[in-house]
Formats: sequence, structure tokens, C-alpha cells
Amino acid sequence: MSLASDIKQINRDNFKVARRPAQAYLVATGAYTVFSVDGAVEIVTFGGLVTAAAVGATTVAGTFNTIAGDAGAVAINGAVGTVVYYPLNVAGAILNAAAFPKTVATLTSMVVGQQPAGPGLIVLTFGAGTSWTGEWFCVYRSLSSGGRVY
Repeated sequence: MSLASDIKQINRDNFKVARRPAQAYLVATGAYTVFSVDGAVEIVTFGGLVTAAAVGATTVAGTFNTIAGDAGAVAINGAVGTVVYYPLNVAGAILNAAAFPKTVATLTSMVVGQQPAGPGLIVLTFGAGTSWTGEWFCVYRSLSSGGRVY
């Protein structure tokens, strides 16, 4: 193999991170498309960072290309600086804490593709309370040529 092909292979195998800057998510709006997916990817960690105090006990639930990624909406109104861990598992609970271990119980990934006529959508729906302010991140690995989260 050549150096160029080695570098391309290493880049394909490495984890990538997609980030969404902090913004206020309003319960009145409800559903927000936070990321799109081209090709096929394996999402290995998905979460958020609380950047301002939530107004009320705002909850979130999500779908990854229309497939549920949690067991149901959970309040994520933790203190500023806490992290939100998204389970990527229909039987898993969303966590909001100062820190959390990645254990057998939380170590889940999800393979996500795209729609026939466009990108796959990662949608978070906010309910209860009034608003939540924070940023979202998605750690993923490409499974297909050009697989990406943006």
C-alpha cells in the first residue's frame, strides 16, 4: 500500500465529531433536526452540554433516521456545565449529570443510514418546561464511502 492509501484508510477508521453550537431549544417549537447523515455511519457517542439554565423541567426524546434512540423523554434541566448522555438504545435512559461512566450498561452504538431521497435526520423533540439551552455533539465512524454526520 502507498502512503496516500494508508492515510485515507486511517482517516476512514478514525472517529469523527460533529458539533452543533449552543442555542435555545423551545418546547413550543418541539422537534429540531440537530444533525443530518449521508451514507452509513456508526454513532458511538451522542450527547449534549448544558450552557444556560433550563426554563422548567424540559425533556428531550429523539429519533435517528426515524428510529427511537431512547426509552422515552427525560428531563435534562441539570446545572450549567453538566453533560447529557444519549443512550442510542430504545431501552436506555437519557442521563444528565456532572459526569457518567461508559460501562456495559451505557456502551451502545447505533448504525444510521440515509433516506432514499435525502439525508438521514437526527431529530430531538423537546417537551415539558419551556426551553433548554445547550450544544450537541455526535461521535461517529464512517461505514460507507463518504459517510458523515453534519
